[in-house]
Amino acid sequence: MTTTILPLERVDLTEQTYRVLREKILKREFKPGEKISVDQIVEGFGVSRTPVTNALQRLAKERLVEILPQRGTFVTELTARDVSELFDIRLMIELHAAEHALETGKIAQFLDDVKSPMVGMKQAMVNDDYGDYDTFVAHDRDLHLALVKCTGNQHLIDIYSDMNVHIYVARAHYMDSVEKARQACIEHEDILRAFRDGQSDQIRQALRNHIETVKERVLEILDRHGGKL
Repeated sequence: MTTTILPLERVDLTEQTYRVLREKILKREFKPGEKISVDQIVEGFGVSRTPVTNALQRLAKERLVEILPQRGTFVTELTARDVSELFDIRLMIELHAAEHALETGKIAQFLDDVKSPMVGMKQAMVNDDYGDYDTFVAHDRDLHLALVKCTGNQHLIDIYSDMNVHIYVARAHYMDSVEKARQACIEHEDILRAFRDGQSDQIRQALRNHIETVKERVLEILDRHGGKL
């Protein structure tokens, strides 16, 4: 394990440990399949084993790590099947959320909620490409999450949010090869245009096109890298 580990401030150590480890996993500073040394984390962070153990248990619930008895804790690998299934679930949830927004008259609310994420994505671009990827993808997530929030179903929102952690990993690892910022914005504009027109078929097609395009590109890249991420 070669990633840099710096001491933490002694305030809510479990939460801090969890956030730092989670970020390192999402950014693939910890590699897929890599064993995480609890002792090295304890020494590097300057904490006891308890906050590290608690943090790893939280990460295991999110399926970001696997805790194997008698073997240790390992960063979860994403296979092509995992990625395919996650994108399929995402599509089903967003299509359901779109239908709910149409049926309950929440389109105007959704369109208002996504104004800020759309502006944020454009501000994170430089010459039609990513100027600040982390900011861009945060606003990207906010846009899609705003649609799911229209359902008012907190359990569904939680499921979607947890699932999106893994999709973020899949996209972030080869983001420059998956999609360009300008193309993502064009597809988002297509989705919003369909919502403004209030046509169910157009909305479904725009959502499907956007999500399936990213899914297929990620799978192509995974295939070229041995089928795992």
